[in-house]
Amino acid sequence: MTDPLPNTTHRSLQDLLGAVPYLLRYHPGDEIVAVYLGADRRILAVAAEPIRFSAETLSEHLVLRAPAEPCAQVAVIGYGPPTMRPTLARMGRIIDLFLPLHTLLWVTGPRCVCLLDGCSCAAGRGMDIDPATSPVAAQLTVDGVVALPSRQALTTLIAPDLVAQAETETALAALAADVTVTGLLDDVLATAKKGQRLSPGQVAPLALALTHRDALETAWSVVCACMWQRDLWLDVARRVPDRYVAGPATLAAWCAWRRDEHALAIVACKRAIHQGPGDRLTRLVTSVVRAHMPAHRLRRSTPH
Repeated sequence: MTDPLPNTTHRSLQDLLGAVPYLLRYHPGDEIVAVYLGADRRILAVAAEPIRFSAETLSEHLVLRAPAEPCAQVAVIGYGPPTMRPTLARMGRIIDLFLPLHTLLWVTGPRCVCLLDGCSCAAGRGMDIDPATSPVAAQLTVDGVVALPSRQALTTLIAPDLVAQAETETALAALAADVTVTGLLDDVLATAKKGQRLSPGQVAPLALALTHRDALETAWSVVCACMWQRDLWLDVARRVPDRYVAGPATLAAWCAWRRDEHALAIVACKRAIHQGPGDRLTRLVTSVVRAHMPAHRLRRSTPH
């Protein structure tokens, strides 16, 4: 079982713009965001791409990432300087061939402009916006959803915790030479599912175990999109010494990808391969993430 996207319905452009940072988990900048909408005006999913590709490539990525649930319309929002406006306009024409376009917005600073020809919406001639005052943003904040200040800030979620790394190093030194990992993964998952943080005595043998292909692939096979697994693998990746980070960072990337948190998945992949090319599973996960393949294309679904 996975954690669903917060049940969010938009009633206005302010609602739509207010929800975006909280559903992405960060405030976008110099990016194109697609908000996929159901027939009941419910937000089904969001996806974002940095503006570093052509309009055709960006459109392809965002169309492919449309959710498996029937999508009635898509809102396309560009965040950035005036130079992005032609790219955004071309993307609107391309995406509308595949998914009905709800709106096409350009946001620069506190100003929002609708780029749809002949549109009579509130942003048709431009309007001032303050997403933080949106009732939807307020409700998502109450629900515990956090929006980091930027995409770059996602790196803090998996950055090394030097104090915790030292604690794990001490625990690793104390491990018996014949330490067994039988039942270790079940114990770790049971602890994390209850909302408890792993002790250094659990992190140390787990770090060691995940350097072995069989153990890493076993852990990978049970990774789901639940928030508690996201917290677990990000936490372990921060706490293990750098020479052990490839395994847990790979699992953190896979979990983030399954949750459609593509920006976080990319950051986790970078951490996983930082120490070298890594295991074949690390390379596979990195390839899937960088290919922008959507998680709903995954045939298997692990109940948890």
